[in-house]
Amino acid sequence: MYKIFLLLAVFLTALVGTFYSFTMPFVVLISLALLVYSVWQYKQKGFNPQSDTYKELEKIKKKRQKVDNNKHKHMSDQISYIDEVWGYTKEQEKIIEKFIESRAYSQMYNKLTASLFPQMITLIDNCNARGQKGCKREVSKRLRELTELMKEELKKKKSQSTESFETTLEVYDQLLLGTR
Repeated sequence: MYKIFLLLAVFLTALVGTFYSFTMPFVVLISLALLVYSVWQYKQKGFNPQSDTYKELEKIKKKRQKVDNNKHKHMSDQISYIDEVWGYTKEQEKIIEKFIESRAYSQMYNKLTASLFPQMITLIDNCNARGQKGCKREVSKRLRELTELMKEELKKKKSQSTESFETTLEVYDQLLLGTR
């Protein structure tokens, strides 16, 4: 179909050029602009897969990213609330920031958001309602325990990534030795 339009355009351009030669510079400018626009659109289009399998995988990937982002926001909101209402020490802040940035909570997300953080928030709210009398030590102790738990999870995640890297290196070494 495009061939017919291309041949028609060439024919009409030749016909106009034959009878009205002074219009040719305008035809050249217009065709150049259309060519640049077409190339720009083609480059903007990018990779467009046609298979249904690929499209389904992309949908699943987007859903997972959305769930992960919602988990991250939920976790961050609870941590921010505790920080706003009670506060953390500098060391605790560093640990918590690393914990959130590395998303090391994946193994214990449910435990944190359904149990530990709500308990901590309730404890802090009750303590603040009493004017922090007699419960300050308990809250501080629980916060220390919570940050120690986060610290351990960070170490686990780091060791897992190191083990994964070492395993990958071993596999590559075996493949390289096998090909010689």
